[in-house]
Amino acid sequence: MNLIRFFAQRSMLANVLTLMVLFIGAGVLSQIRTQELPDAAFPQVDIVTAYPGSSAQDVELNITNRLEKELRSIEGLRQFESTSGNGLSEIMLELSSDADADKMLRDIQQAVDRVTNMPADLPNPPRVTQRDTASGEVLRFGVTGPDDYTRLQSYSRQLEKQLRQLPGVGAVAMTGFREREFWIEANPDKLSRYQLTLDDLRNAVVNRNLSLSGGLVESWSQEQRLVTLTQYHSIEELQQLVIKTLPSGGLVRLKDVARVFDNFEQARETGMINGDTGILFSVSKTPGADIDNTVKGVLTLLASETARLDNQFAFPVSVNIADDMASKFNIVATNGLIGLALVLLVLTLFLKRRIAFWVAISIPVCVLGVVALLPITGQVLDSITLAALLLVIGIIVDDSVIVAEAIYQQFENGQSPIDAAVNGISSVFQPVLANLLTTALVFVPMFFLPGSLGLLTVVIPSTVLLALLLSMLECTFLMPAHLAHSLAGVPSVRGGGSGEKADWFDRPKALYRQWLARALCRKKTVLVVALLTLLGSFALVSTMKIDFFPREAARYIQVTTEVKPGALLEQIRKDHQELEDAFRALPDNERQSFEMSYASPVSTGRLTLTPYSERSRTADEIVRDLNQQLADSHTLDSIRFDVDANGPPVGDPVAVRVISDNPESLGRAINQVEQWMQNYPGLININTSDKLREPQLQIVPDYDWLARYQLTVNDLASTLRTGFEGDTMTSTWIGDDEVDIRLILDDSHRTLEQLLLTKIFTPDGEAVPLSRLAKINTVNAPRQILHMNGSVQVLVTAQIDDIDLSPEQVAGDLLTALTPKMPGDVKLETGGEAEETGETLSGLMVAFPVAMLAIYLVLMVLFNSLLQPLLVVSVIPFGFAAALLALKVHMQPISLFAMIGVLGMTGVIVNNALVLISQANDLKATGRPATEVILDAASGRLRPILLTSITTVAGLTPLAYGIGGTDIYMGPMSLTLGYGLLLSLPVVLFVLPCLYLVLDRVITKGQ
Repeated sequence: MNLIRFFAQRSMLANVLTLMVLFIGAGVLSQIRTQELPDAAFPQVDIVTAYPGSSAQDVELNITNRLEKELRSIEGLRQFESTSGNGLSEIMLELSSDADADKMLRDIQQAVDRVTNMPADLPNPPRVTQRDTASGEVLRFGVTGPDDYTRLQSYSRQLEKQLRQLPGVGAVAMTGFREREFWIEANPDKLSRYQLTLDDLRNAVVNRNLSLSGGLVESWSQEQRLVTLTQYHSIEELQQLVIKTLPSGGLVRLKDVARVFDNFEQARETGMINGDTGILFSVSKTPGADIDNTVKGVLTLLASETARLDNQFAFPVSVNIADDMASKFNIVATNGLIGLALVLLVLTLFLKRRIAFWVAISIPVCVLGVVALLPITGQVLDSITLAALLLVIGIIVDDSVIVAEAIYQQFENGQSPIDAAVNGISSVFQPVLANLLTTALVFVPMFFLPGSLGLLTVVIPSTVLLALLLSMLECTFLMPAHLAHSLAGVPSVRGGGSGEKADWFDRPKALYRQWLARALCRKKTVLVVALLTLLGSFALVSTMKIDFFPREAARYIQVTTEVKPGALLEQIRKDHQELEDAFRALPDNERQSFEMSYASPVSTGRLTLTPYSERSRTADEIVRDLNQQLADSHTLDSIRFDVDANGPPVGDPVAVRVISDNPESLGRAINQVEQWMQNYPGLININTSDKLREPQLQIVPDYDWLARYQLTVNDLASTLRTGFEGDTMTSTWIGDDEVDIRLILDDSHRTLEQLLLTKIFTPDGEAVPLSRLAKINTVNAPRQILHMNGSVQVLVTAQIDDIDLSPEQVAGDLLTALTPKMPGDVKLETGGEAEETGETLSGLMVAFPVAMLAIYLVLMVLFNSLLQPLLVVSVIPFGFAAALLALKVHMQPISLFAMIGVLGMTGVIVNNALVLISQANDLKATGRPATEVILDAASGRLRPILLTSITTVAGLTPLAYGIGGTDIYMGPMSLTLGYGLLLSLPVVLFVLPCLYLVLDRVITKGQ
């Protein structure tokens, strides 16, 4: 206590420390790095391999299967699944929770490197990356302007280079951008005339395109380096390339047998933004960059380009994460200031103005103190950390009110300001310390939550623990000094002074004492009513929907459409005209922008809505309206809208994996799952991955004829691929751009009619038509082939159209109904949102009871009793039910941030109960009757109990109801924390004293 007295006697030191914390915190707040989600490296690794022009079966056999064979040998993999699609192989590996991620990443890369029998024409090796949040997309915009694609492409390339040089920009991806290429369109008739083959052209082009060093040449005075540099610098050089020398001495040049021209790679997708064709840019930041600074740098560049080019190009923005973050921070700041003013008003009503001021000032001191420490702990300021900072306000006020009230009571009893400060903090130090420990124990289990959500929410307990530590230091050392100085010269009420008016709170206190006395006389009735109310409350909330990231105020709607396979890009754009018109028809106060990436047969896009406060409809309501408008579309085979709730990627709302290597069993199981979903009310857009098919021309080789002509299947496939897809033989550099040189048949021979007439050249130079070497069958081939741990899987997905239906409920009902009916060689697993939510919920179901047990053990040591801690813990179920009832009344689902609010509420009501019981124990030590003891303890602690609850509710009400702007995540957290405290007040003030008397009688009889 000497240290407390030391600070209490030095108010100037306390003032200096308080100002230092405020100024340092404000300085750090202005400079701290901000981002949407906390830095987190997920235990998930992606292996992506691009193989343009190949079919899904080709990708599965030649890439995916070979990679999976090597991956099976890696220890520490929890599971892996793959998707083999047209031109792309994607494998997602999930690591075990106890695995060393860095070592696993190295092992995976080495396993990929061991696969040496990849296709020879694979443009790039597989790319291995670990999923994280540190380098995500921060800005999406389009470049639109002239109809001349050459100008648009050239400018976009230069803009990309400028963007990559900006500080904080990590990656720049472009949609609708086609790389520049030199095309060699060979004419088969001319090749035949000169007895040339495609291989002759390939060899001539590649052998001429060289850049080799020949070593050093020495002379008596110097040495010089020999360099052979014969790279192509223009189309003219390519055209003049000599392919063959005729017996007559004439030269056959490339231009004699082929059309050589400057072109772009084949168009596979085209971009559109706000109805204008253009190239779409996606800008991602580097791991250590600040979102706001990165986006500002890009937007500044675009503004300068607009001025420099005199508006020749436009740069419409569709996604700006910096704006989203700024809006969130502004909402929190505005509501926080309103809440702080309300808190100060409440404190002024309940406490003396001088005391109220220092209690209120403890809030910014602790909050800014935590902000100042965030960079030291490696944290950034993100949406989840921001929620944690709001959460601790109730805890800070709680401790401050208890300490301030205790000090003022000592002062009223006639002690000097210094003695009142020292003795006041001493009288409540034990319960305040216990509150710190119990509140910490509530949040510590969050360090161990599984899944992606667990990695993202780990910043919550660390932020809360920092706040608890700072709150303890502020209440123990700074506040006593501030109050001692404020009370100096103020006459105490019982010290004989006459300057203070009677306390208005004495009358409510006396009234409460009367009501409590009546309740204690009917304690059994009170307890029975409380128990029935608790059971009824849990019955009401038992059917509530769980939605960790509610979509009510979501701003982004993902769009996926499908047309008939094989449609040309020009026709695809026309087929989507009805969709674009529907987007344009949305009111200006709802639609901010829309974009699409058109491709065959699947196109994807995004509709960006205005902030929720500016529109009257939710994202789901807009989606339902769009679905009704486009339900009878005659140009699109399917349209799907997915609301992006800005949480971590969790997949489809309902997703079921059907896994089996037996095709017959797999097919029957898929039909059962699909039929069950179709009969389940509230599910729409039911799809199965095996139905994603497209017509393909399948070449069936005639092996006898191939052998007669000394040809192989590879010769056949290579010739067809070169002729129709094109073969990127080599590349050259034009300035600082790499330009591929592509060999392909001319367009007149790249038709279905010419396919059977395509010539395959034998080793002897004889041209044999394809019709003699193979047959062509038309088949419906899958666009995607899925594997789970190497076994074939089919994904059955659905969207939920019923707001009262949760993914967990659907998944549970499905597994219960169908699992017993599945044969032994079929396995059903839930995926998507239900899987991620279920994993996190299972972690909470373990973590919360463990936290309650730890709290009980701490209280057992504090009270030196096995039974009294049950009194404190008994208020938790009531608070939990009250918080969930608040959500139900406000028609909100149980979300992640709502659960975080429940945890914060738990810490505060435990503190209220703890202080009350601690006070009762102190009074009982004097030998007074139990009824009198609990009456005095409860009425004596009435003011701090009411203050902690009412100030917390007042501080959070603006955010809960969006007075200064609506935030869909912070709102539910404020509701559960505020109303949980408010509705649990009767439990602390009436039910807990009754329980105390009952338990005291039990203990007395036991003795």
